[in-house]
Amino acid sequence: MNPACPTPGILIISASDSAGCSGLQADLRTAQGLMVHPLSVVTATTAQTPTRLLAAHPVSIEGFTKQLEAVKALPFQAVKIGALPDPNCLPVLKDWLATLAVPVVLDPVLDTSSGQVLGMPADALKTLLPYCTVITPNVPEALALTGLPAGSGLPMLAKALSAFGCHVYLKGGHAEPGQIPASMADDSVDYLQWPDNSPTPLPSSEGQAWLLQKRGTYPYQRGTGCTLSTALAAFIARGETLADACVLANAYVAQGLKAAYPVSDARGPIAQQGWPLQLDDYPTVVDDPAWLTLPNFAPCRPLGLYPVVDSVNWIKRLLPLKVPTCQLRIKQASPDRLKSAIQEAVGIGKAHDCQLFINDYWQLAIETGAYGVHLGQEDLSTADLTAIARSGLRLGISTHGEYEWARARSLRPSYLAIGAIFNTQTKPVRVVGLERLTRWVPLLQRRLPADASASTYSGPPLTAIGGIDLTKAASVLATGVGSIAVVSAITRAVAPETATRQLLDLHLPTHR
Repeated sequence: MNPACPTPGILIISASDSAGCSGLQADLRTAQGLMVHPLSVVTATTAQTPTRLLAAHPVSIEGFTKQLEAVKALPFQAVKIGALPDPNCLPVLKDWLATLAVPVVLDPVLDTSSGQVLGMPADALKTLLPYCTVITPNVPEALALTGLPAGSGLPMLAKALSAFGCHVYLKGGHAEPGQIPASMADDSVDYLQWPDNSPTPLPSSEGQAWLLQKRGTYPYQRGTGCTLSTALAAFIARGETLADACVLANAYVAQGLKAAYPVSDARGPIAQQGWPLQLDDYPTVVDDPAWLTLPNFAPCRPLGLYPVVDSVNWIKRLLPLKVPTCQLRIKQASPDRLKSAIQEAVGIGKAHDCQLFINDYWQLAIETGAYGVHLGQEDLSTADLTAIARSGLRLGISTHGEYEWARARSLRPSYLAIGAIFNTQTKPVRVVGLERLTRWVPLLQRRLPADASASTYSGPPLTAIGGIDLTKAASVLATGVGSIAVVSAITRAVAPETATRQLLDLHLPTHR
């Protein structure tokens, strides 16, 4: 980003909507709401009411080309492409995109939401797909672009589109029964599919995910597609990963639908607001529909100070200090030594009434009767989650962003670990930072009303991890997170027992 221009920028290539409900007007409001600077290239002027497209007049190829030349000299961190009414612009646009080094989001407009033709033919538009980072079609657009038969399921459509080399955010609002699993029939469903060669792969087994929202009745919905793709570009420009940007864009549209407003008796646009800060606006993210029927994992007590150690010797040193929670993370050991170490650690944990979690080795955790197991995001695709839940084992899950915590929450785990808050000495990490943690803690630690049923899932407790030591612990706890997980702050301390007592003293008594 240009230090002289600290506000991130996005380039919007789209058509103007005279009714102000969709197109460039919705794009500009979205950019403003998310505090990114919008550059624009107008592809057409349209005469529209909130219900009808009366006329569309593409700009000249010369005018289109000159606009592209002008904006290329300016800073922007992502591109959003909307309606392209004139196929003759494609050679110019593809040559121009080939020189870019920023992500490109394509909303492949073929028709308006009222049914009139605004975009170019599907056969022409799909030649643009290899130049795009992510595309956001609805089901009719995906069918037209792939040529697959009507009734093809969302996974089949998304997989076919990803073969062009782009990431796919497939909007399922137009899906018919049979195109989505029956267990999701009462939800609003979107689907993600990453290409095989994605530089930022999803942790699911085949680079796929379902995004589910509770279905609601929203009378005003104009501009949802424009808003989604522009929000996606804006979140990318603000430094979010592509997966996180997809979840954030989904939440952004959900909050906008709830605040939509009329501009005529018949129709109106969704609202373009700020960063989504209500948990109810965020989607449930699952790899597999079967995740929706998994039993809840057993709850745990408040986590408090949470040391993560790599040997039984550390367990023996720390648990007598009344550490409330601890994790044994052994990365290399023979099967026999590993089982023996876990068995011994489990016994010590029970003797000291410590919530002892075993990292990764869920089979041995079940076999040895451990209190709980901690898994990373990649492990969720391979572990037998049903067996873990039925054993009574508690489950903790590592998360690093909105996509990962939305995915982890769908499993109703015992706790979530968020990190890395700071750079660490133990391994290369993605740094979350205090700003994100401050935003997520009130979002994720939702408090239930006093009369809520005991079986109601309120969300898991949180622990923050990564680069936290005594000098930083207070600022982390000030976010309200309630628990910090530490490694080097204890294991590399000159006096580990003293460091442990000092960190314990920072936690509230109720977390001890």
